[in-house]
Amino acid sequence: MKTSKLVVALVLFFGILTGCTSDDTSVPNPKQKEQNDSLEEMLGELIKISESVNCVNADDWTFTPIGSKACGGPTGFLAYSTTIDTYDFLQKVTTYATAMNAYNIKWNIVSDCSVPATPVDVACVDGKAELVY
Repeated sequence: MKTSKLVVALVLFFGILTGCTSDDTSVPNPKQKEQNDSLEEMLGELIKISESVNCVNADDWTFTPIGSKACGGPTGFLAYSTTIDTYDFLQKVTTYATAMNAYNIKWNIVSDCSVPATPVDVACVDGKAELVY
């Protein structure tokens, strides 16, 4: 009986805590929004580069971790063709991860700390690269 009352009390307590937000914290300040927009633009450029080549032969493709979670590790993985300028592309991937890490630190971003699954291969499906897990 005591255990069920404790569980109910904890559920209510955490529900109240997570349900209370102020207008000041629900919308990032302009500087944070500017940095977030810049990160989204960088990611968009990486995706555009990765999708700039039709996937015909999966042997010409590989993948790289991208992003930076607040508690460490990548936010995901991105397939890319080895026929592009891989040095330039991977430099941009590194720049993006570094910028995302700086953003996380500056704005005290928290994440779920889950580890995204690592792909084992890349497959070509209808001309597009798909990560295989």
